[in-house]
Amino acid sequence: MNDLEKLPSERKKLSQYIIGNARTLMIVFILFTVVVVMTTDIRLVTISNITDLGVEFFLILFASYGMYICCADGGIKNGYETEAYKASVIRFDELKKRIEDSMLLRMDEFCNHYVDEELRKTRMQYLSLACIPYDIYMEKYVRLGAKDIDVLTELTIPQKKAVKKANRVHRIKLTPEMIMTQGKTIHTRSALSATPDTMKKITFTAKIAKMSFISFCMSLVALDIIFEPSWTVFAEVCLKLATVVINGFDGHKEGFNNITVHTVNYVNNQSVLMQQAIQYIESHPVAITDTTTND
Repeated sequence: MNDLEKLPSERKKLSQYIIGNARTLMIVFILFTVVVVMTTDIRLVTISNITDLGVEFFLILFASYGMYICCADGGIKNGYETEAYKASVIRFDELKKRIEDSMLLRMDEFCNHYVDEELRKTRMQYLSLACIPYDIYMEKYVRLGAKDIDVLTELTIPQKKAVKKANRVHRIKLTPEMIMTQGKTIHTRSALSATPDTMKKITFTAKIAKMSFISFCMSLVALDIIFEPSWTVFAEVCLKLATVVINGFDGHKEGFNNITVHTVNYVNNQSVLMQQAIQYIESHPVAITDTTTND
């Protein structure tokens, strides 16, 4: 029994309410903080006074990013409740169980087959434009360096360029763990896209850069000392508060999309690979060799 369960009934309900609504309380606190600071007596904010500018800049930045993170968590939670996410996970689990029951030992074989086919198809994108058959390429040109290709007389200039591009294409990395474990990423030229966690980090990083610029610009708006509340003060606060609120909506959207778009697409790609693995293993049965000997 944890500490929360030891609390009296009323205190337990209150604690559960606070924990369950922590995100909402944080959002309200952030908005309240911004309103209080923007309506209090502050000094003139100009570029020449970098200290004052920095205080307001970091306030808006902290509030914007805090609002973004809190609302993004809400969007992620809502994304988990969508039918698209639930359906993708159900399909993933069904295919994974099917592989684990009878085909797990041959997943390495499928991965090698997939990587070989992907390498061939990618190289053929260059070779086919130059009318070079793949078997001829593998026989004559695959191991040549750039200088060796330049001295060849049987190839035209476009064909030499195509061979060089094909030689720069290398094998991707694909393992059974990447296919059957959610959240594993591989090379950008790959069977799977970037993981949802990676996409979230990229989005958050891009967002902090964007909000830094917006916060800097918004911190330049205040040019007069506030002695008492007025419609001018109210308009200024609303203007700066709008950026915080908009970042909250933006965070919710990005969090929701991280699940319903990035996660769903990633899990669906894993399911497609598992389905291909099942088809490959079923169409390429292992030959059973007779190990008995005659005395």
